Amino acid sequence: MRWWAFDGPDHVDNGLCLCALHHKLFDEGALGVGEDHRILVSQEFVGQSQAAREHMTALAGRPSTGPQPGTSPIAACHRSWHTRQVFHGVPRPVSGT
Repeated sequence: MRWWAFDGPDHVDNGLCLCALHHKLFDEGALGVGEDHRILVSQEFVGQSQAAREHMTALAGRPSTGPQPGTSPIAACHRSWHTRQVFHGVPRPVSGT
């Protein structure tokens, strides 16, 4: 969530497990995690294909998976840092609404 270069700690409550594609989109500000741990998709995201746009749009508002039982959830301070400093624009409305 909060990048190491910006004083992000190397701790599990500052982490998120993503595949390479979603990690890149997260780092570029197209994806984020909301206060309720639901996935945010930026309205500024423009995919290069119809499939990419549909795939990303379908993520909007979906709950994130995790954390594993006994593991700390993402700390609010790191989640809000990413939303303020990295996430671009306004989140898309939840799919189907």
